[in-house]
Amino acid sequence: MNRVLLVTVEPPWPAEHGGRIRTARVAEALSRHVDVLVAFPDHGVRQPDPPVATRPLSWSAPPARRTRVSGRPHLGGHYLAPVADQLDALREEFRPDAVYWSHSYLAAWAPAGLHRLPNVVEFANIESRRLRTLVTSGRGWQRLARRVEAVKAGHWEPRVATRAALCVALSRPDLALLREWTSDVVFAPNGVKIRPYHPSPPDGYVLALASYDYEPNVSALRALVRTVWPLVRAESPEARLMIAGRRSEALAPEFAAVAGVTVLGTLDDVSAAYANAAVTVAPATTGGGAQLKLTESMSRGRSVVMSPFAVQGLPDAVRDVDAYWVGEDPRSFAKAVVDALRNPPARHVREHTGWQCCSALDWSRTVGAAVGAVADLAGRRAAC
Repeated sequence: MNRVLLVTVEPPWPAEHGGRIRTARVAEALSRHVDVLVAFPDHGVRQPDPPVATRPLSWSAPPARRTRVSGRPHLGGHYLAPVADQLDALREEFRPDAVYWSHSYLAAWAPAGLHRLPNVVEFANIESRRLRTLVTSGRGWQRLARRVEAVKAGHWEPRVATRAALCVALSRPDLALLREWTSDVVFAPNGVKIRPYHPSPPDGYVLALASYDYEPNVSALRALVRTVWPLVRAESPEARLMIAGRRSEALAPEFAAVAGVTVLGTLDDVSAAYANAAVTVAPATTGGGAQLKLTESMSRGRSVVMSPFAVQGLPDAVRDVDAYWVGEDPRSFAKAVVDALRNPPARHVREHTGWQCCSALDWSRTVGAAVGAVADLAGRRAAC
């Protein structure tokens, strides 16, 4: 059987948040066609019995100066530089026919031995764009560092794309830009797991579920609590905001005195958090493009109040349907939340529409073209 080595930043299983979910589903889909081994720096929680073979690589964070002064991405060096020798040894042991990189910034640090194989690079974001959106939210040295990283990305990112045997785009805007750099690109947007529809409870809360170890999510949440939530409570004093997701517990002291706000923390299973929610919120104004949490919420029958920035990350299947609310400023965002809470019948119509549209986003459909292309690449390499 042909073999594919998939390199990512953390253990994909348990698949509990956006990045892990995406990588887990791609690995699982690939494993139906080729022999897959998933390698990652050994940090974070690992599932003891993952559905696809894994290889944790011994890792500790390198000195920041080592990766900051490089012309390559700091983030890629942070994860990959300490494990480069182990990856080379794994190449000799596993003898893959192709390598799949879950992030472009990892591929930029690929060991020389892996360059000789067909490289498939997934562009989870266009890093030069993502980093530019983060510059304005930085302060002092952080702002300078982000500006430098954005400039660096303008150089290394096109090179990674042109050197790859195949690039994978997650959004239409990213696909258009990648096609300016290379013709070897396939579109594979995020998918969802199709679940039964259950209407949101009439007295449900507002759910803000995200990975809060990612600065754009933290900044957006703080702005929501500071500028939007007081307006919501003024109209609906009984409204409740539940904050959940990775590292959200670190924010509990900050929001302890805010009326109606509860921090649930990191959850092993988010099902109950969604089940008891009336509506979810996605207030981000900076960061990456394809936000899996939007369709994840809709696939669970929960509509979303989102920012115009978040709308850009919606897949085609749900973008132009009446299945969500958009708040362009604190006042309109708060009004949308209040409208969603006060009118359960109208909310149910909207959330059911979104849930129905998500049927077109089954993972087997969304990543099918990419999986087929990778399997073909590995097959051609094995036949040589």
